[in-house]
Amino acid sequence: MESQSKLVVEALEAQDLEKVEYHLRQALVEDDEETLLDLGAYFESIGFLPQAEVIYQQLLLNYPELAINLARIAIEDGAVEQAFSYLDQIEPSSPYYLEALVTKADFYQLEGLADVAKEKLLEASQLTDDDLIRFGLAEIELELEDYQSAINYYASVDNRSIFEQTGVSTYQRIGYAYANLGKFEAAIEFLEKAVELEYHDDTLYELATLLVETEQYQRANLYFKQLATLNPEFEGYQYPYAQSLHAEHQTKEALTVLQDYLSKNETAVSVLLLASQYAYELKDPDLSEQYLLKAKVWADDVEEIDLRLSTLYLEQERYEDLLDLAEDSIDHVLTRWHLAKTYRALDKPETESAYRQLVTDLQDNPEFLKEFIFVLREIGEFKEANQQLNYYLQLVPDDLEMAALADD
Repeated sequence: MESQSKLVVEALEAQDLEKVEYHLRQALVEDDEETLLDLGAYFESIGFLPQAEVIYQQLLLNYPELAINLARIAIEDGAVEQAFSYLDQIEPSSPYYLEALVTKADFYQLEGLADVAKEKLLEASQLTDDDLIRFGLAEIELELEDYQSAINYYASVDNRSIFEQTGVSTYQRIGYAYANLGKFEAAIEFLEKAVELEYHDDTLYELATLLVETEQYQRANLYFKQLATLNPEFEGYQYPYAQSLHAEHQTKEALTVLQDYLSKNETAVSVLLLASQYAYELKDPDLSEQYLLKAKVWADDVEEIDLRLSTLYLEQERYEDLLDLAEDSIDHVLTRWHLAKTYRALDKPETESAYRQLVTDLQDNPEFLKEFIFVLREIGEFKEANQQLNYYLQLVPDDLEMAALADD
């Protein structure tokens, strides 16, 4: 005669939920405890937690370790207090106390109480020398930003064993911790070990960006190229890769990398700005302007973009285009200076006020001061021009042209 538990499984496979509930009720009455244990574990494994809970509740008296399963189900339901109540039923003398401690640590960490989770794992570490316990402590120390303690714990476990059990490379974690301690060479060494033993996109990216930070651009470019080859869809590697290529004077290649990214995500303002810079360096002001105008569409703050556009327009004497920028709320002092230069070039009546508004910010800038002196002379303010000229010569006493003007 088939057990009711077997009929439950058959009903599940047939997706007949009414029969599942019917045979479950019968199983709770007719089937032996071991059969029910298997059925409860099956329900839990496929996510039928209320059904598993019913079975575990019935068996809890004779199988106290099921308190751990019930606690996990309670956490899934958001019943945190109930979960800890179940775990507290397991006494220190129980053979399941270690598992209960580790489960408590997991729950505390989920609740954002890493310090309390650490206490539970430290207690657990007194009961066993299991690598997973020390690995758990390392993870918590990393979360608590106690990087040296994390390194010590990671170094005490077997990297291969931990990787097989968790999918986490302790070498990668140690590299990350060293990087946060500012010990970049040590960080690079461990990240390279991690990549050699097991390729992972994130680790490769972390290693490459760290090499950029330490100005080891050739090595960084090798890793970025590897990442681009193995996973061209990896998000965001193009920006630091382009910076690294640029540092090696490969500006054209850097721009190509950015253009590849922009072909898939044209709204990335930071990438557009960098592409504009590289296009400008490659003597392509039109392309540089195109990227700036695209960036302006998507940017929350256009101040930096207006500054770059004003620089381009001033160099090309595109004064009307530069004046159009005044429609934006211009705060950047250099953009305002570019506008003042434009007013002067077009002999606009706003020239004097535009320059006067810049005096506070640029009083000690010799280039601005020199322009302002000539503006004052052009409008007939010779006395003030002479005062500014004297101050200018204090800043740049070896400017023979301005010294001659002072003698005039």
